[in-house]
Amino acid sequence: MDIYCAHPLTREYLGPASADQDPLDADNWLIPAHAYLDAPPAVPAGQAAQRSADGSAWLLVADHRGTVYSTATGAEQQHSALGGLPEGLTSEPRPTADYQWTGAAWALDATLQAANLLALQAGLCTQIDAAADTARRAVAGDPLRAVEYDRAASEAQAFKAAGYPAEDVPRTVAAWAINGRSAQQAADNILAEAAQYTEALYFLRATRLQAKDLVRQAMTAGNVEQAQDIAAETIATIAAAVAGIGNNTGN
Repeated sequence: MDIYCAHPLTREYLGPASADQDPLDADNWLIPAHAYLDAPPAVPAGQAAQRSADGSAWLLVADHRGTVYSTATGAEQQHSALGGLPEGLTSEPRPTADYQWTGAAWALDATLQAANLLALQAGLCTQIDAAADTARRAVAGDPLRAVEYDRAASEAQAFKAAGYPAEDVPRTVAAWAINGRSAQQAADNILAEAAQYTEALYFLRATRLQAKDLVRQAMTAGNVEQAQDIAAETIATIAAAVAGIGNNTGN
């Protein structure tokens, strides 16, 4: 004899089984607990068969088990109970962060969309500023290292202007006159690196300001992807531009 089994706790239909014949009474069948003689109805998508609380009939109930979404934030979470979703959850994913839950569906919120675009614009500009700051620190090192570079460049320039006098080599130049370098070669090397250092700082400032302006223009025109590309390309350009300059040389 066919029987139809339900979960002992959730009462969800589990599947068919066969009842055992009573060994003491051939006309009797042994029906275990949570099993029933009537078959459940066909179950459409999004529903599940569940035995009624009093065990009298099969019911069709909503089945939202799995991934559901917060109507407040759109965040995913897992739901494991049969039946309708509790307040604050929906089975519909939030299309984008520009949508708000109306109580029945997600709807585009123009005010929220504008705020999100402004936040994205500010975030992209902050990323560009941070990349430039990181690059500047990589070139200059700590503030004392930057002072050291400036002092060396100043003394090397004065040494060069005086005609590289062998009897009056500045200490910063003398410190770099190593590994076979003459004092003149050391001074010229310091000045070449200083020029690179200065140019790198000018480049960082110009690139940073220009990129932020381009980001704002793209966002104003509604070209979000273009603005994101500008930020990403600028960050890569900044990192590449300072390689091997100033403090990045390890000197």
